[in-house]
Amino acid sequence: MPRLDHVAFEDDDPDIVAAFYERFLGARLVRAEGHPPMAYLDIGAFAFHKSGGPGAHVAIRMAEDERQALKRALDEAGIESEERDHEIAVGLFFEDPSGRRLEAITYRGGNDPRRPQPGVT
Repeated sequence: MPRLDHVAFEDDDPDIVAAFYERFLGARLVRAEGHPPMAYLDIGAFAFHKSGGPGAHVAIRMAEDERQALKRALDEAGIESEERDHEIAVGLFFEDPSGRRLEAITYRGGNDPRRPQPGVT
């Protein structure tokens, strides 16, 4: 079943913004080479991309078969979409009727490998 994965923003200095979320919201920060700083909360995350990245969007995690079915449904409805390989995942980007950018994301191995594990500090 699809579920909220992360909300992404763009910023000129993503590290400063990520540190804000860590300091004031208690988010667990993860910085992985080649990926944006991630600020993890219990039920989701914030991704802070450099300006000029994939744009602000909301990512919904889903299984491979669900993402493929969504792609077919979008194609049949004439809705443009674009798949991107993130190395650790595949994202399908598209817009809702109001122009909000969404990403259907499927992680290789099933889970975001950057996400801190419960009880691990």
